[in-house]
Amino acid sequence: MKEKLISVLKVVIPLGIGIYVVWYQFNQLTVEQLDQIKESFGSANYFWVVLSVVFGLMSHLSRAWRWKYTLEPLGYNNRFINNFFGVMIGYVTNIVLPRFGEVWRCVMVSRYEKAPFEKLFGTVVAERVADLIVLLFIVAGVVVMQIARLKDSLNELISDFMAKNSLETLLLKVGIIGVVGLLGVIIGWRLIKKSNNPVFVKVRSLINGLVDGVMSILKMKRKWAFLAHTAFIWIMYLAMFYVPFLALPETSVASVGAVLASFVMASFAIVLVQGGIGVYPVAVAQTLALYNIPYEGGFAMGWIIWVAQTIMIVTFGAGSLVLMPLLNEKPTQTAS
Repeated sequence: MKEKLISVLKVVIPLGIGIYVVWYQFNQLTVEQLDQIKESFGSANYFWVVLSVVFGLMSHLSRAWRWKYTLEPLGYNNRFINNFFGVMIGYVTNIVLPRFGEVWRCVMVSRYEKAPFEKLFGTVVAERVADLIVLLFIVAGVVVMQIARLKDSLNELISDFMAKNSLETLLLKVGIIGVVGLLGVIIGWRLIKKSNNPVFVKVRSLINGLVDGVMSILKMKRKWAFLAHTAFIWIMYLAMFYVPFLALPETSVASVGAVLASFVMASFAIVLVQGGIGVYPVAVAQTLALYNIPYEGGFAMGWIIWVAQTIMIVTFGAGSLVLMPLLNEKPTQTAS
């Protein structure tokens, strides 16, 4: 009962925050601002929005193909269409159940391919590590490009933090946490490794599968193809985010720095709140406001991008849920 309640709260609380942000932001807008936002939606050039959706779809197709490269060293050759269905199912699941999409993506694919869930999930973790590295590079690039704009804020944050925490105390805390965490992992793994308890045996099998999946990124023969797809995916992400800016006169003049900064903030919004609902447009608008883009135009742009991509994900995700069982034979039983 307690676990079910926690699971429900994990969905309801982020969704509630998103809905509240939507209500609060619209409640704060004046009648004139609302009219300007409506006018922006009415006057937008939706050619660029459609092109954004095409770029988004291309990134998802590339992600599905890239998955094959991490599975090959493990001896699995999944059909591309099933990989694509799994990717889209994962995205649509994340809208409803945050951070559960990757799990369900692997569950669905393992039903129709010979690869077991734990190995599939391990390769997904490896992919996410690669994607995280790229995102960190983009964040670092934004910080470097906008260091003059961020300098005062960063200095203030560092000064406040160091005033409350001496360097010695900080290092001591990090050291204690690191040692305790390492000991916990070592002891826990020894117990799991030696025990014949069915639960521990299952956990050991899951961990070994995850490790194999993650290590597959180092064993793959076509590393350059994997890296090329990774680069392509993120180029499409950036293009998907940028081209709608051309749909509105207010945002078409945004600088590269403004677009990248709003891209980073929008990405964080999706992570923090379920599907980015409500928070995504606010993150875009407030970031663009720092670059003298009118809040109303930035707010409208945030909604245009979010709605377009969400419709695409829901359409292809729901379609994948329907088509995947229809286009496959009976589910394949896989060894765990």
